Amino acid sequence: SFEAAVRNKVIPSGVDFLPVDIDGDQLLLKQTLTQWKESGENSLIIHTAGPFQGRRSPVLLKSCIDLGIPYVDVCDEWDLAEISKEELHAKAIENNIPAVISCGIWPGVSALMAAEAVDLMTSNNDAVEIKSIDYSFFTAGTGNAGPTIVSATFLLLATPAITFLNGKRNDKEPWTEMKTIDFGTGIGDKPVWLLDNPDVPSTALYLTGTKGSSSSHKSKTKWNMNVSSRFGTDPLPWNYLFGAMKALPRSLLYNRDAMQNFALFSEPIIRFVDKLVGATNAMRVDVTGKSTDGEESTLTLKIAHDDLEQCVGLATAAFALEVANSYGKDVKTVSPGVWFPVELDKNARENILKVVKEGAFVYEIGG
Repeated sequence: SFEAAVRNKVIPSGVDFLPVDIDGDQLLLKQTLTQWKESGENSLIIHTAGPFQGRRSPVLLKSCIDLGIPYVDVCDEWDLAEISKEELHAKAIENNIPAVISCGIWPGVSALMAAEAVDLMTSNNDAVEIKSIDYSFFTAGTGNAGPTIVSATFLLLATPAITFLNGKRNDKEPWTEMKTIDFGTGIGDKPVWLLDNPDVPSTALYLTGTKGSSSSHKSKTKWNMNVSSRFGTDPLPWNYLFGAMKALPRSLLYNRDAMQNFALFSEPIIRFVDKLVGATNAMRVDVTGKSTDGEESTLTLKIAHDDLEQCVGLATAAFALEVANSYGKDVKTVSPGVWFPVELDKNARENILKVVKEGAFVYEIGG
């Protein structure tokens, strides 16, 4: 609980837990945020109240922009993230408010890994064409996140997995097209399946490179890439359980209350399995590029931590710190606007990756 985290000094003084009903009265929501903002000198909202699946209205982000409060969230629902970007980016710039959406460990840091790999691949040769970006993730059990991640996975099983083929969106059946991926020392090979992840469309649509030999002649470039994301878990039978769950009616799988109640009912089993398999979280990003002579090469980046819950908190805090340190400052790494992690500049990316390195037992970032 929040209170326990404060007692154990995991959360420093000056950080508040603010219970609000984002599905309720929007006027009451704004009043609550206004009272909270007026109670202290500095304010920043970190929205972690998932699952986000099924939501379509970014009411909390809109309220923060209207009230002048910097904002980050861990939204893993593309439709909601896309609406946030399209409808509120210009307003955030107008109100001078920085906001980063779909941040955390994945989505979030994973997109920074892709941007870093592309930067490394094109830094010495801007003629390289990026052909594909493949995201792969593994979490042992629930990563100590408990029923929440289970209910979110059930909801994702009812959601088509967004992929991109030659730069065009190509939705596919979730939990299909299994691949075996090597996640590195201490983890090894794990099977992973297609699963929806906003890193895919945000990378395909917003990741850009630069062309030109001098600063005065540099220009932005985009690539018609193939992009996909896969996920797997331990113990192995859980993967097949998720596959079997797809046989349920999609309307049931996409029922937030039903899936959350089922996950809560299963909590004793979930916690028991977590004790058996641990809480490891591993990420791998493969970026393939093609040079002007037609030769293809792949750059692979990997990060793994012992505990999903802890590294999610670490990553989310890193994004929040970057936003907080940019708000109202002359020198900033996050400008006003609503941004996906893949859009952040190199300084912000390096700062966040440096924080996330803490506690990682696999950290392969670089050429």
